[in-house]
Amino acid sequence: MSRTFALVVATLAALTVAAGCGGDGTMMTDPSRMGPGAGVGPAAFMSVSPSGGAAGVSVSTSVVIRFGAAMGPGMEQYVDLHVGDLAGPVVPMSCAWSGDGATLTCTPSAPLQPRTTYWVHVGGGMTTRTGQPVDYDGYGPMMGGQWIQGGMMGGFHAGSPWGMMGGAWRHANGAYGMAFPFTTA
Repeated sequence: MSRTFALVVATLAALTVAAGCGGDGTMMTDPSRMGPGAGVGPAAFMSVSPSGGAAGVSVSTSVVIRFGAAMGPGMEQYVDLHVGDLAGPVVPMSCAWSGDGATLTCTPSAPLQPRTTYWVHVGGGMTTRTGQPVDYDGYGPMMGGQWIQGGMMGGFHAGSPWGMMGGAWRHANGAYGMAFPFTTA
């Protein structure tokens, strides 16, 4: 009986280790292993800072967004920082990609206002350098992200009608990207 039990435990342990490995035999160590991997399927949206729902954020913060693959040229234009809500004005920022093209850092041109709500708005149709869509569903909601449907925050996006937005703002699910609200200290 104990020999059979030991065999069952060893088999279950081997199956558990195998399930945690990627197709190339490596351990799955972060969400990016679930996305682009061999160049098939969507690239994972990894993180955003400040995350949605954060409070007491420094007025000198930068917005940092990580993706599971190098992003396509010009995708930074589909990241906005709004004051108040998504109908509010857009904060001027300068944005730069990391050397691997997977991390975008956007720095506001002036300190943010204290005790004010801001929304990081990321385009839902952004793509990688190889044309893969970004998968927000896996991690965006866990970071406080909300899918944005036209009219949810009023009839306008930074003064323009939602219907005028296109391109990489629109996700296949019809949403105008994902947004992450935070409040400054």
